[in-house]
Amino acid sequence: MSRTWRMWRNMSYLLLVAVAATLVVFWWPTLAAIWREQALTFAGAMVMMFCGLLVQAHNFLMFLETPARIRIRGLVPVWAWGALANYVAPLQAGGIAVRVAWLGRHKVSVTDSLLATWRQLALSLWIAIAGLATGLLLIDDPRGLWPALALFLIWVAVLLMRKLWLKWLNRLTRPAWVANRKQLMERAVTGITPSGIGGVVVQYALGTLLLYWAYTCFGASIGLGQALILACLVYASSLIAVLPGNLGVTEAIYMLGGHGFGLDVAQAGALAILIRAAHIVTCLLVALIGMLCGGGGFGAEHE
Repeated sequence: MSRTWRMWRNMSYLLLVAVAATLVVFWWPTLAAIWREQALTFAGAMVMMFCGLLVQAHNFLMFLETPARIRIRGLVPVWAWGALANYVAPLQAGGIAVRVAWLGRHKVSVTDSLLATWRQLALSLWIAIAGLATGLLLIDDPRGLWPALALFLIWVAVLLMRKLWLKWLNRLTRPAWVANRKQLMERAVTGITPSGIGGVVVQYALGTLLLYWAYTCFGASIGLGQALILACLVYASSLIAVLPGNLGVTEAIYMLGGHGFGLDVAQAGALAILIRAAHIVTCLLVALIGMLCGGGGFGAEHE
């Protein structure tokens, strides 16, 4: 990454934080009144986000090929620290670095850690495509039929490309520097089990339930199909986030969705900030409890 690009990214991030803080101060009486009324919404969001952390950590273990036995109770706090680290680095680099470092202490190679991360991210994006198509069909709007069909064809095309990729690798003999890495490239598109796929589906279901709960509590007119579309957009955008924490993009999705579902600007902004705050507070609590209950060393066994 060039120094100029990094400078502009950091400046944009700081500018967004400053603008958000200024708007919160300006709208504070209105926002505070809304948040007082939505205390239960905040608590419910935290519960569902905790479940989401559990599911994501469990999914990662499903994709991790290693002789070391990593317990989920040890990985969940690490996952929370990683989620917090994403607020200081783009493209989820902070979270990946935290996981790789922790797993390295427990005899898991960097290659195995990165392969599991790649499988989880790639599968999440693939499931997001199917989720968007399903959401467009659930909203029962004729205008969503053709986009849903296009997304379904893309979803099938990705599946076929995986099979073609494996066939091509099987016949690959040259150039030598590529052929020598054939096993690694094969592992990048294999190791995905039905339980892993099911876990990612559960992750999206939790995200959909979270948004449906939050928007409904705020009085928005939202259906499950629309909540599913929003959840898929948020997850997909976070996988390619340019700014740390996907700041600004996630809030824009939430606020535009809220506006479309009948919320005013103050309500939509309060909802977006509430969800962001619930995520940060949940991760902080899980990370700190994990640190107090066992530090960084518990939760792994080696065979």
